[in-house]
Amino acid sequence: MKKIVVILISTIVLACNTTTEKPNTLIDYIPKDAQVILKINDLEQTKNMLRDNDFLKKNSEIKFFRYFKKLPILDEINQPKGLLCFSPIGKNDFEYTYIAKFDPSIINKDSLNQKNIENISYSNKTIHKVISGNHTFYATKQDSLLIASSSQILIENAIRQQENKVSVSKDLVKAYDVSDSKNPVSVLINGKQLSEVHNSLLPNNNLSEISNFSGWISVDARLEQNAMYIDGIAIEKDSLSTTIGIFDNTIAQENKIARITPVTANGFVSFTYDDFYTLKKNLAFAQDREIENIPDDLDEMLSGLSEIGMIFLENESVFTLTSLAPENTLEQLAGSASGSYRNIDIFSYEETTTFSGLLKPLIPEFEATYYFTYEDHIVFASSKNTLQTIIANILNKTTLEEQTFYTNAMEKLSDQSSILMVGSIKKLKDYIASNVEESYNKEWEEANTNGYQIAALQITKESNFAHIHGVFQKTISKGTATSVTQTASTTLENKILNRPILVQNHRTKGMDIAIQDVDNNLYLISEKGSIFWKKQINGAIMGDIQQIDIYKNGRYQLLFNTESTLYLVDRDGNDVTSYPKKFEKTITQPLSLFDYDKNKRYRILITQGNEITMLDAEGKIVTGFGFKETETNLIMPPHHIRIGSKDYILISEENGKLNILDRLGRTRVDVKQNVSFSTNQWQQYQNKFTSLTKDGKIIQVQSDGTVSLMDKELNTGSSLVATNKTLVTFSENKLSIKEKTLELDFGVYTKPQIFYINNKIYVAITDIQAKKVYLYDSNAELFPNFPVYGNSVISLGNIDKDPNLEFTVQGEENSVLIYQIN
Repeated sequence: MKKIVVILISTIVLACNTTTEKPNTLIDYIPKDAQVILKINDLEQTKNMLRDNDFLKKNSEIKFFRYFKKLPILDEINQPKGLLCFSPIGKNDFEYTYIAKFDPSIINKDSLNQKNIENISYSNKTIHKVISGNHTFYATKQDSLLIASSSQILIENAIRQQENKVSVSKDLVKAYDVSDSKNPVSVLINGKQLSEVHNSLLPNNNLSEISNFSGWISVDARLEQNAMYIDGIAIEKDSLSTTIGIFDNTIAQENKIARITPVTANGFVSFTYDDFYTLKKNLAFAQDREIENIPDDLDEMLSGLSEIGMIFLENESVFTLTSLAPENTLEQLAGSASGSYRNIDIFSYEETTTFSGLLKPLIPEFEATYYFTYEDHIVFASSKNTLQTIIANILNKTTLEEQTFYTNAMEKLSDQSSILMVGSIKKLKDYIASNVEESYNKEWEEANTNGYQIAALQITKESNFAHIHGVFQKTISKGTATSVTQTASTTLENKILNRPILVQNHRTKGMDIAIQDVDNNLYLISEKGSIFWKKQINGAIMGDIQQIDIYKNGRYQLLFNTESTLYLVDRDGNDVTSYPKKFEKTITQPLSLFDYDKNKRYRILITQGNEITMLDAEGKIVTGFGFKETETNLIMPPHHIRIGSKDYILISEENGKLNILDRLGRTRVDVKQNVSFSTNQWQQYQNKFTSLTKDGKIIQVQSDGTVSLMDKELNTGSSLVATNKTLVTFSENKLSIKEKTLELDFGVYTKPQIFYINNKIYVAITDIQAKKVYLYDSNAELFPNFPVYGNSVISLGNIDKDPNLEFTVQGEENSVLIYQIN
């Protein structure tokens, strides 16, 4: 079990704090003895990932995680890219070195005099000792770069390293080059020093078995709301001398061991191969002996296998084989009958230690006293009781492969791998708690792992490198067929300013979330709750964010306005060419976006008091639109409605006049009378223009300009929303859907919303006083498991392309929630 635990810890735990991209100049300054390097391509996004990850959030007080959050250099630096390198100093201790583009503010005092700078001369260079609050670090300028460290010794080493022109390891350069420069953070680990890394983190267990695991390892780390993933490679220079080099010139096969692994197991490790004689040659090299000195009495049997492995139970481990021809394998084992359990025969085996002697270092010393077969699996243990436990779990279908949390995790990995390691999170936590320094025992024993059941690491050997993939994710129940479950949440640094809204993601064909905070930062958030980016804009966004495809290539941009500016932002948070557009006169309404024929010939209407300007998608004035201004100010944005083959643009004025125009801005309908309008946007209902007056009467305007009023006993301040066949009103605490009226609890409610998705009507309303979201169908029936927690109007759609709809809503004052309706 030690190997599975260690490697999972060394990759998964270290991947919690990661790095990516690589300007070529940075790598030249990596300390020659660095064992772990975080390559940070986007510091802000890396911080966002760390902040929003559920596991790290739950365990934010564990010192290992707090260490990275409180590194003073990461708070001081203003550069998005950098390398955070860890080098051994003394026994079981590491110090960091940070390399980035030089930032003069690092070595300058701040305006509040909370930072002290002392200068130290060394080898004709200046080392700056920076004391910031309770933290101290050292920094120097090398060429155009900043070298900062927690250790003065490491700064001095860096100066000498440059003076002596010490070159960087070629294997490290390869590992550095293959990391994804677009991923926020990558992790580089010296695989030959993996045991030193382990022993520094977990000094109570001096593990040597992985001291020569591989060459340099490079993995890109993705931290989502409820998951951590790593993807990368291990570089091999002299591969046969390493653990993963044992699989040189073999082809990975399907890992089947989960079919017989009890769900209560601590974990398993699986090894696969296609040619045992090649594997045996590699094992001889690893064991430092001639192949002729390795017994050959099991060669024929082992050549008929595709997989060998170990299953780690609480009190004992079992050894497994997966045979290509089970009957032949049984005949070659030639065991003696030793009883049966639930109609499965158990055999005794005389050569109890033969396997471990032949297959080391893959298989530890082990007594294979008894075995049984099930389908193409042969399972060995030192006691019958252990085998009976395995048999019972197989027949009861309580094996890992039968569990949703396992199959969901394996969806992220390949079906075939040279090495597959899966470990119970509880066992990993216990292992860490037992082997960290004594002062940290309690915090790891009390670590919150609720919802996390397994972690998996997969290695697939190629010619001179190995693919590495890892997964550590929360088990999120999809719920029953009539349930609603929260699938993700995101916490912003500041309070939310406006409601979250779903926007199309042309890359995933799903949806993301756009939202703004009170500091006027615009965020784009993934369907998993991870923050892609944030962007400072110059004011509060008016109305909802819209989307257009300006280049008509299927890639959508975000369109919105503040009081002074019209923005168009692409998927990566960059301003589109010719945007933003500044306006001298104040914009008084949210923009209106028209796409008359759904052909992406967009028209954008900007309202400034009583003036209206129509723009095309590039922000140029459309000269063919003749309507320029109204007599009085507009009380709501212009609105487009199509009835039959005709387009109508509705413009409501403060003086009660309703202008109904055609595409060119000419009067299409001459409305017969002025009315005291509310600010309820016009709707198309029964092929009539429908809204509310200030005193709560329903107003309808026909295409000939005739005005009619209906008194439905709605109060002032009521609201109305509709499709052509469904009318929804809300007054005080009464919600009416298609003439069916519901009395809700008294509260403070948002305006009702109506969604028409997949030929089905959904009506939503939120009590922001009680923080409850209600969702009804067109028959005014509340959906099961509603209301749910929420504090704004919702945005409903299909986020992830599965059959279920999702919606996003504000939670606390600075949190965004995502729900799935099953």
